[in-house]
Amino acid sequence: MELVALGKAHTEIGRGLGRDIGADSAIANVAPVFWGTTMTAHLDTAQLIAFKLFDPRKGTMTVEYLLEHAAEIQGSFAHATPAQVDAIIKIARRQIANLDAPLTKIRTKRNRMLAHLDPTTVQDPVSLSKQVELTFSDLNLVLSTAGDILNELSRGFRDSTSFYDIVSADDYKTAIGLIADAKCAQIRAYEARFGPWELLRPRKCPKDDVTKISPPELDPDL
Repeated sequence: MELVALGKAHTEIGRGLGRDIGADSAIANVAPVFWGTTMTAHLDTAQLIAFKLFDPRKGTMTVEYLLEHAAEIQGSFAHATPAQVDAIIKIARRQIANLDAPLTKIRTKRNRMLAHLDPTTVQDPVSLSKQVELTFSDLNLVLSTAGDILNELSRGFRDSTSFYDIVSADDYKTAIGLIADAKCAQIRAYEARFGPWELLRPRKCPKDDVTKISPPELDPDL
């Protein structure tokens, strides 16, 4: 459950940074390496979490592992009958089967790019990129499906469910806002001394009519 929450948060932050920073070139240029690597790190982590939740390797703690264990202890569920547990498991496995397309992409990307470096990364990067082309909808579907299945199991076992959206996961917007304010203050200080700022400026820092201060005329008699 914690992994699902973290995966959703990493996805939201990575996507949000790409959207908000990409829409404001002045902020993007403040620290382009930082923004780029941060966004990549969040999205790579989200994809690795999605892989872990449905890792096909036997013996790993996955959603399917929990379903197998639930099938073995159907009589131990305090808030669901064995028949109800069996129904939960069958529905969950149909849901997982419907994830075949996005999970195939996630597993391919993990095995050939994220965890290992496949030779085709260099030999045929265009073909590889098409094979691992994953959308945010794909990633969110995998994470939300995992969350739904885990909640159904938890509801039957201990009569509780989890909310997977981390509160304030979008607080990166506050950081972006503070950077924009600082950049705007820098621009205003420049304009006060030298006149109009001709370079990029944050969207929240509109251009004012600033007249450049001319130096005083020299007295010809001096």
